[in-house]
Amino acid sequence: MILTRTMGGMGRWMACTSILLALIRPFVGAIPVDNGVEGEPTIECGADAIEVTFKTRNAFNGRLYVKGRYGQGDCQNEQIGRSFTGITLSFNTCSVQRLRSLNPKGIFASTTVVISFHPIFVTKVDRVYHVQCFYMESEKTVNQQIQVSDITTAFITHQVPMPICRYEILEGGPSGTPLQFAVVVYHKWTCDTETQETFCMIVHTCFVDDATGSNGTSVQMINDQGCALDKYLLNNLEYPTDLIAGQEAHIFKYGFLH
Repeated sequence: MILTRTMGGMGRWMACTSILLALIRPFVGAIPVDNGVEGEPTIECGADAIEVTFKTRNAFNGRLYVKGRYGQGDCQNEQIGRSFTGITLSFNTCSVQRLRSLNPKGIFASTTVVISFHPIFVTKVDRVYHVQCFYMESEKTVNQQIQVSDITTAFITHQVPMPICRYEILEGGPSGTPLQFAVVVYHKWTCDTETQETFCMIVHTCFVDDATGSNGTSVQMINDQGCALDKYLLNNLEYPTDLIAGQEAHIFKYGFLH
């Protein structure tokens, strides 16, 4: 109490503040909370958002929020009275960071989530998780051969292998049957995936050459930006969906092969 007397009114206030803080800190650490996170959180990496779900030992009565964003709209979620609680974070809000990677090629999306089991204080059972999703970018070169002949068009069944992406030459349009001899055909590129509304594709760097390989001539039809180079032979491709591309075209062949 000698310090309080010599410093006057302000000294008394500062001394009391120090004692109060010293009392609060051990009190907060000793708050009994009969709860906690069970196992690891479930992460769902969506097309434009990250969803994080926690299972708690007992009914959740605390706070779930993005670190540094508590009280900001969709950056928090207070789901009271349930043993499962979660939050969905859009890429455009709540400090979700996106970083492009060259090796492996793709995009990382990450954020930091805090789950607190007390509505006001931080307790020893609270947890902080750094959540990260990786969206891989994939390129695959595909090709298909077609024979051009002056004989009558013949239709055959084409057995397509099972890669992720494929290139087909069809009769009449995108729903036509595969063929090898024709006058007007439909060029179609398709990619299959179990994930909906997550990936898209662009067809680029396409060449046509003599199927016999005897003359060594190769002509580029689509450049590295996905644009047609000779619209008399093949126009710009149409994209009816994110994973399908196609265009109708007349068959042509090398003039010096007659």
